[in-house]
Amino acid sequence: MDATPGNENGRLKDLTDSPTDDSAVGQLYLAASVFNHSPQGIMITDAEHRIRKVNPAFTQITGWTEGEVAGRRDSMLSAGRDERGLRDEMQRALDTGDLWVGEMWSRRRDGEVFPENRTVVAVRDDNGALLHYLCMFSDISAEKFAAERIHRLAHYDAITDLPNRVLLQDRLLHAINRAARAQTRLALLFLDLDGFKLINDTYGHAAGDEVLRLVGDRLSSRLRKADVVARIGGDEFAVVLSDITNDSDVQVACDQLLKLVTEPYDIDQQNYHVTTSIGVAMYPEDGTDVQELLKNADAAMYQAKANGKNRYAFYEPEMNRRAEERLLMVSQLRMALARDEFELCYQPQYDLASGELVSVEALIRWENALGEAIKPAQFIPIAEDSGLIVQIGAWALNRACLQARHWQEQGLRFGRLAVNMSGRQFQDGRLHETVMRALANSGLAGEHLELEITENWVMEGPYRAEAQMQMLHEAGISLAIDDFGVANSSMAYLKRFPVQKLKIDRSFIRDIPADADDVAIVSAIVAMGHSLGMRVVAEGVETTAQSDFLRSIGCDEAQGYLFGRPVKSDELNVLLLYNTGAPED
Repeated sequence: MDATPGNENGRLKDLTDSPTDDSAVGQLYLAASVFNHSPQGIMITDAEHRIRKVNPAFTQITGWTEGEVAGRRDSMLSAGRDERGLRDEMQRALDTGDLWVGEMWSRRRDGEVFPENRTVVAVRDDNGALLHYLCMFSDISAEKFAAERIHRLAHYDAITDLPNRVLLQDRLLHAINRAARAQTRLALLFLDLDGFKLINDTYGHAAGDEVLRLVGDRLSSRLRKADVVARIGGDEFAVVLSDITNDSDVQVACDQLLKLVTEPYDIDQQNYHVTTSIGVAMYPEDGTDVQELLKNADAAMYQAKANGKNRYAFYEPEMNRRAEERLLMVSQLRMALARDEFELCYQPQYDLASGELVSVEALIRWENALGEAIKPAQFIPIAEDSGLIVQIGAWALNRACLQARHWQEQGLRFGRLAVNMSGRQFQDGRLHETVMRALANSGLAGEHLELEITENWVMEGPYRAEAQMQMLHEAGISLAIDDFGVANSSMAYLKRFPVQKLKIDRSFIRDIPADADDVAIVSAIVAMGHSLGMRVVAEGVETTAQSDFLRSIGCDEAQGYLFGRPVKSDELNVLLLYNTGAPED
């Protein structure tokens, strides 16, 4: 085997010329062909592991030629990265048998380290004496890279490069086991970004992804090496704090994280702002296994959001009951849509100067399958949070437009039909399409429709709100800002919006004219609205004193129990008949 197989001057030609039978010659030629053309690197060493022969694939894979390696020990290829005892294990296998198969790390001529899949055969003579070793190997760098990439994709978040939910659970289990052995405590923090969806919807996913990446960087930079930071999906992150001695340590960490996340994010010369709501579950008091801690931290996070966002809440057993009720409510809302359990009631709005009915507001009501009346304050926030409000809002708009058109066909005057729009419907980006479809389906003209959107939703995304409002305005639809006064509106934005009405929040009406502060606020809103060319409507008017005061300061319209409670359409027909002097054109 010292001569190169196939070489005219080598052993193979000698064998051909000798009286060896044809089958032996054929086998030798076959062996030579396999040796020369095998895609695997082949290396033949003597019993002392000195290299005697290598094939072309060996040179292609390692960069070493036969002349450079001949006579050197095969350990020259070792990268020094194999587990301790691997080569000893290989040698023991070859000493007691004839074969070893495994993976090891080798080094190319240029110093690059690569993984290989190696098979070593011990070749012996008829008496069992060791003659040489036949080593065959393949470069498995590509396979290793693919496997590592698959592992990384399965365990790490692609945007932030943080552990994902799968790896979080593994590391949380490890932290729990370590805490159990050391009899220490740990804290699991759930963080949900407030206002992130608005960034995604308004500025695009590229901006949103960069905010997520920066949030991940900030969280990682402020925590200890022993702690774990993970992105568990969407705009949710998790933090595991180990070796907690008392709750104040967690409170300090939460305060730091709240401040950290709130700082502006400068991306392409544009500042983005988000806050976060944090839920905290403690081991062992709030749970002793992974799933229990995850569940309880999630419940605490929802409580932090319910408390006003941009704050943290420690888990309390009562939270699980509320979380379960919330999940049940979401399920019931889905069924209510499918079963058509919702209905609309209508409340009139009057011109304070003339006493004329000028519009009717559609208000959604829900009686579930058990005949229970569910208050809007109970189900609307959950519908908002779950996103179901988009479907519910579309249903209400379609039903209200059909009813308004029916009144018109009966010759009844109602002025404008006012329908509440959720901020979620604005964020959905298809509000204009939804409204135009409802008008087309009902045959109602846009000039008879008024859409109300709450002030806080408008101001959370003023640029997006302005664009959609403008499209609706161009379709002849009137627009009103609902619950005005409870958010921080910018006059610069308000005067740009194509808004015809401001509706003063009922909380400012309740105590007038006795409360001097509310009197000042309501008077200022009326003056401001008029300066912007808008009509001003007071909600929740229940007394004559309230009505008289509002009329005295020039408030344009009012609605409330003083003028009429929300009633079903057939009950409102009587009022509309009274209001109708002649059929509408």
